[in-house]
Amino acid sequence: MINFFQQIPEAWSTWMLAAGWQAALLAGFVFVLLFLLRRWISAPLRYAILLVVLLKFATPPFMTLSTGFFSQSSAMHQQVVRVPPIYSLETTLLTEDNSSSAVRGGVRNSESAENIQTQETIPQPAASPAPVVPNHSATSDFSWSAFWMCLYVGGVVCALVVLMRRYTAVRRIVRSSALQESGTLHAEIARIAGLLNMKTSPALRLSDETDGPFAIGTWRPTIVLPRGLAEELQADQLTIVLAHELAHVRRRDLLAGWFETLVSIVWWFHPALWWLRRSLRQTREDCCDDLLLARELAQPERYCETLIEAASRQHNRLAEPLVLGFVHREHPTARRIRRLMDASLFRGDRLRYPALFLVLLIALIMLPGIQPEKQPVNSTTLEGIGGWRNLAFQLDKKEEAVIEECKQLSQTYFHMRSDKRVFNDTETRDKLTAILKQNPQCFYAQYLLGTWYRLQGNRQEAQRLIQQSLEKAPVILTQTYKLGTGKPAAGIEIPAISIECNRVKDHYLDPSLNLQYVGLITDANGSVQLPVFDTVFRTSSQSYPEGYQAEFQNLGWFESKSRQGTLPDVLVWKTWSRPRDFTRTAAESNWLKDAAGTRSLELDLDENRYAIGSVSRGQADGTFLSEDGKGHSVKSTSGPLPELSNASYMDHALIELVSPAESQFDLEQVNVLDSQTKVPLRSFQYGAGFTWDDPRRFHLFSLWERLPKTIDLVLKVYNYEADHFRYKLPSQIGATIQHAGATLEIKYLAAGNHIGWSSNTGFYGEAQNKQNTSETIIDLIQGENLKATLWVVSKSGRRIKLDRGGWSSGNVGTPPIRIMLPLGEIDHFELLPNVAAQTIYFEQLQLPTRESPLDQQVPEIVFPVKGQARKFTSHVLSPLLIHFESHRGNLYSGMSSSTQTFEFQERAPADQNPEFQSTVSWYYYANVELKQRIDVVATDEARNSSVSGSNCSSGWGDAGYRIRKLPLEQIDSVRMKILPQPAE
Repeated sequence: MINFFQQIPEAWSTWMLAAGWQAALLAGFVFVLLFLLRRWISAPLRYAILLVVLLKFATPPFMTLSTGFFSQSSAMHQQVVRVPPIYSLETTLLTEDNSSSAVRGGVRNSESAENIQTQETIPQPAASPAPVVPNHSATSDFSWSAFWMCLYVGGVVCALVVLMRRYTAVRRIVRSSALQESGTLHAEIARIAGLLNMKTSPALRLSDETDGPFAIGTWRPTIVLPRGLAEELQADQLTIVLAHELAHVRRRDLLAGWFETLVSIVWWFHPALWWLRRSLRQTREDCCDDLLLARELAQPERYCETLIEAASRQHNRLAEPLVLGFVHREHPTARRIRRLMDASLFRGDRLRYPALFLVLLIALIMLPGIQPEKQPVNSTTLEGIGGWRNLAFQLDKKEEAVIEECKQLSQTYFHMRSDKRVFNDTETRDKLTAILKQNPQCFYAQYLLGTWYRLQGNRQEAQRLIQQSLEKAPVILTQTYKLGTGKPAAGIEIPAISIECNRVKDHYLDPSLNLQYVGLITDANGSVQLPVFDTVFRTSSQSYPEGYQAEFQNLGWFESKSRQGTLPDVLVWKTWSRPRDFTRTAAESNWLKDAAGTRSLELDLDENRYAIGSVSRGQADGTFLSEDGKGHSVKSTSGPLPELSNASYMDHALIELVSPAESQFDLEQVNVLDSQTKVPLRSFQYGAGFTWDDPRRFHLFSLWERLPKTIDLVLKVYNYEADHFRYKLPSQIGATIQHAGATLEIKYLAAGNHIGWSSNTGFYGEAQNKQNTSETIIDLIQGENLKATLWVVSKSGRRIKLDRGGWSSGNVGTPPIRIMLPLGEIDHFELLPNVAAQTIYFEQLQLPTRESPLDQQVPEIVFPVKGQARKFTSHVLSPLLIHFESHRGNLYSGMSSSTQTFEFQERAPADQNPEFQSTVSWYYYANVELKQRIDVVATDEARNSSVSGSNCSSGWGDAGYRIRKLPLEQIDSVRMKILPQPAE
């Protein structure tokens, strides 16, 4: 909220400055035009042109049209001149050491980014938590924008006060006047209204409190005459006065006057508006004068006499333009008299069609505004009438092939050959040069070529090419990275950013065009510029800066209203740095801003109450100290606490929920944040993490360093009502469940998974990965439909949601469900209500104190293989249980992961070579980031052999395997050493 109010003055100043200079430029042009054509242009045309200037003051300055002078000049100016310069980065620009702490796997990066960006949005509860006070030591600079905005608001208030006082005085005159419903004057005003082709005549009133005639009332017009003037002027002179006021009413001058008044309040300080109001007032009277003379309702000589006589009687100023009078004391009548007596002037009673066309042309050219150089991107949708709206952006086959070739070249940035990036080969340069020779306007190829030269150290050529690329691109997206202190993260390396440029035609979305930018380096402002097509975008992926963690904002679809669109800033911090130089509130955290949270120990969610029962901290002697999360001693609320055998080198904390009952909710995701910075624990502190086997007990742990003093517990829950159903389905073919008149049956359950399936022909090929995956078909055999979700429960108690959502009788041959658990580990299935996940959090939970430091030596973990195929679980780092397996043969070809678990990809039996090779695998389930060294130790008599393997990590934990070219009988053991934090 504070940031919002800080941005208002900046946005206001940008808006007013852009609108003010555009309106001033148009006013200057109109002033010169009217001066040069003053004798050849009619008063109605002059008045219409002046109204265009008035409309310009009220037109949003950033509203663009292809017909607009400002719009076109802005586009030309930006394309030719206003391209953000690319600066070469020297080492002195680096505000942080950008060396990488370790090489991250691609799977880990994508999973972590997805976890950050795909948080469910939950309505904020009525009782929101108290804000956290930011701990910024530096004072902010004086805001001139805020000062000028306060001064401006003061001027607006004064203008409103003056307006209301004047209007109140006029209304008092009208209310005290006498309504004329008959008589000579009433008949005369009806006659003149008929001559002016008015459908109705306004009311006429006589007043003793004014000395000048005037018209008032936009929708119910009234003409007020001074009683003395009505009695002393001759009949033909009264006709002139009444006709003049009726002319104002007929021309809707009162409506234009109110609009002018509102604009003048907004722009009370603008000199061009002062000139405009004076010109409008004069021209408005000229139009009425010409209307009377053109309709022969008055003769010039008699008109002048009447004007002089009425002016001599008026001593009080009218509240123009709310009321429109016959004469104006503040303006000499000499100008009007000279003009009335000038027979050479062209007098028109209305705006002719050619003149109207000219006014519309001027409006189309001058009213559209300028497109700002930089503007925040806007979240959007692709919704339109009848479906997704078509987008103008399309590529022909040739252009698409060129972009696809460039994308393939960018992908080689992640491929290594002889410890060098394939992208750095001269072949990449030659291919990009050839593409540009055939397609000189391909900005994407030129940007990649500039990247290639920068990676070779040729900064000058890189700067030239990237600058030209940005000049050619229809849109430039700017992504800025900032440290927690607000300073730009300059000179850091961004491995890759991908922008999805969407195409929609005939309600068909094609999101396949992903422009991938690689090897990026932030400039002195912490920014990178990305040239893209002009369409609707999505950020399909962003990798973490090397050596940093980052928090991105998920925009979904977005578009840029200007040529240079600015993406939301990305917060970065050094990996595992325990940052303490900034403070964030829940509203500023992507994890918490859309969640329901509390700083107390209880939170009501629908019918359930989530409550913290106890927070316990392990001590060096293996005991626990229990508190309530706010520093008050309590007993543990969930039975006996675990025995700690590793408390000397591990810090432990247990957070226990006392409610709701375990059957009333399910957990999809858990996270623990440092309370001050709102940084996830695994990236806040190396070696710190958590795990949970019981959905109401969360075990935090840390190696080398003690846990933070206060944490935030974040839970993504499925919250069930009190009378919800929960059915267990045994893991066997033929098992059934009945609910709400529907029956589900397990039709198929087997180890492994298939690459494809057809309801007509069944599975394609043989089942794969039989040792670590399984597959089932659960079909609706009775009933019309069933809305429910399916969970699988392992024998160890792990629960995985299978995301069915429901069954329908129309699904003939329900497709199989892939389960990333071995068949032997499945205990049963559960059927539960289909509810949306909701995110809740308990903020600022205080951990009890642990005084003694941790032993810095973490024991090595040894898996005794002894030449056998076996399984082994290490409790050395409990609750971080590390599971090992040894196998004969070259068993795995790779691995993959999901948000909940992992999968080893098995080789075909014929390719496993069990007589000469062996495989060992390991995994653990915990939200922690650790670096480890795995050694596969052979027996003494075994010959030297090569070792290969792979590993992956995600929020669920880590897994990996090693393959050694030795028979299993010659493998003695596997040794895992957990490494301390890599040096920066």
